[in-house]
Amino acid sequence: MTQFAYPPPPAAGPRNGFGTTALVLGIIGLVFSFVPVVGVVAWPLVVLGLIFGILGTNRAGRGEATNKGAAIAGIATSGLGLVICIVWTVVFGSAVSQLDRELAQPNSPLGQTADPVSPADTDADAETVRLAFGETHTWRGGETIAVSPPSEYTDPNPFLAAPDGKRHVAFDVTITNNGSAEYNVISAVLTVQHNGRVAKENYLAGDPLPNVEVPPGGSTTYTAVYEIGAEPGEVQVSVQPNLFAAETVYFTGQF
Repeated sequence: MTQFAYPPPPAAGPRNGFGTTALVLGIIGLVFSFVPVVGVVAWPLVVLGLIFGILGTNRAGRGEATNKGAAIAGIATSGLGLVICIVWTVVFGSAVSQLDRELAQPNSPLGQTADPVSPADTDADAETVRLAFGETHTWRGGETIAVSPPSEYTDPNPFLAAPDGKRHVAFDVTITNNGSAEYNVISAVLTVQHNGRVAKENYLAGDPLPNVEVPPGGSTTYTAVYEIGAEPGEVQVSVQPNLFAAETVYFTGQF
């Protein structure tokens, strides 16, 4: 009687699902984390990205998957997204606390009912505060902020150099807390323009996420680095002590 030999079952392919999922979730979560309001969506994405990334690296370590690099990249992007989400939570919490303190002040205009005014009166009273770099301004809550003159910034890592046609500029931001409660430096809001174009912050240089509590009477300085055009022109830095501040101060100069 002839015996037939059945072919062996096909070998199972690599199980790369966890690593791929971690990378996708990490990238999407990191992108969403930069958006102040939509960023709440990033929380579950980055947490799941971390979980799938750890499972993916464990699977690759057992030889069951071949995309360990993707899993590690998923962990890295998810971790960075989680840090940014936490930072936004601190920023909003500190801003809301600052707003509550201003409302509690008896002489605060935020806690009083203003008399009706005409548009003409409002325009007449409105004043834009423009300062030179190095000068200081104090807000109603006691936050005193100064922005140093811009200086050229060259990263020691050549791979992080500014792209062609661009350059990096650094500002030292000094914040003194003249209020009666602690102030978190990360609450300060800065935007930079160069020759009328919005400058992009370099999150790989300086102190981009200065999560520091400053007690009443205390002071601290951090460095912010931005990418601007190579041609000289006017630099404008707008500053608010928090997202809810009614007053914005503009530091301007040539660079």
